[in-house]
Order: sequence, then structure tokens, then C-alpha cells
Amino acid sequence: MARDPSTGEGAAGTPGAVEVELYGLPRLLAGAERATVPAGTLAEVLRALADALPGLRGGALAGDRPSEHVRVAIDGRTIVDDPAAPIPPGSVLVMVSAQAGG
Repeated sequence: MARDPSTGEGAAGTPGAVEVELYGLPRLLAGAERATVPAGTLAEVLRALADALPGLRGGALAGDRPSEHVRVAIDGRTIVDDPAAPIPPGSVLVMVSAQAGG
């Protein structure tokens, strides 16, 4: 589900968009497996995601950041939590439950 850098299209095939895949707690709270939202900074993407899936507010999202219970990775590789971080068009943002223990 990687993006095509030549077109900026991701798995959803929507130019200028980001596909968000939800796992664990985020999926339970959202009641959905995925959503497609406009690209932008992490804060902009998460605000659009909260508008699309309001169940994420409070439990998985803390304003314009992931909550302490969630981790977000660009294309499943790079963990990101800085609200100003750019999320390129065509990226797949993976949102998972944070795990503790050993």
C-alpha cells in the first residue's frame, strides 16, 4: 500500500489525499478500518480524520496530536507525533494502539 511518488496517489487512488489505516483501539473507537482525508501537516490530517470519524476524539486523538494511547507511522515505517510534520499526498498513515510491557 505504498504511494506512487510520480502521481502522489496512494492506495485509495485519490490525488492529494492520505489513506489512514486504523488498528486496535483506533479501529474500535472509529468503527472503521480506514479513511481517506486530504494531505497536509499531521495536525491537519488528524483534524480531518476526527471530522470524518468523530469516535476517535478523546480516546485516540488529543486535539491535533495522537493521544498517549496511539502511535502514528507514515507508510508504516516512520513514527510521527509532531503536529507540524508534513504528511505527503499519497502516503498511508498507520494508526495503532500503543503497547506497554515486555
